[in-house]
Amino acid sequence: MKAEGNKMDAYLEARSYEREAREEEKKSSYEGAIALWRRYAEIKESKGSYFLCMYGYFNAARICDTIQRWKDAAELFERASAFAERLGERSLWAFFMNMACQMHEKEGDYEACKDRYETIGNFFFAQDNFFGAADAYEHAAEVMSLAGEDISDYDVPVDAWRKNYEYWKEQGEMDDAEWSLKRIDTYRTIQNKV
Repeated sequence: MKAEGNKMDAYLEARSYEREAREEEKKSSYEGAIALWRRYAEIKESKGSYFLCMYGYFNAARICDTIQRWKDAAELFERASAFAERLGERSLWAFFMNMACQMHEKEGDYEACKDRYETIGNFFFAQDNFFGAADAYEHAAEVMSLAGEDISDYDVPVDAWRKNYEYWKEQGEMDDAEWSLKRIDTYRTIQNKV
């Protein structure tokens, strides 16, 4: 199916890139596969097919991770997360951002990793998902420790665990509420050891 000027229909062109990318990956031709997945994502973006655009960037990022191009993988996961946010896909946004954090950590870019974890924490906090926020902030603290930073004054996770405690207490779920208090104690122990 051809459009004006002998240009291939965008749908067929993207499908062709997808098939070629899979074949390139099977042959361990990773650079070719990455380039093809990027083209696929760009076509899907240009047509407004943002979910499939995310799929293309995800696959390119996944392969970048395989060949230890972690900085590129992080950037591609972040591109995918931007489209997830645009679509209002909160869970996918959080997933892609967490993947970007892993890539930044593998790359040794602890500042970018910490920044992204804090972004995730802030996102969850604004949604009143205090468990998700506290978990992300604890990840940020862990990365700060890996970078040799002093976390003795980094109380952001504690504040989120307290909010999580209050939430579960108001719900009458004292087991979950008490568990949040235990997490504060555990974090304080870790915080003071570093």
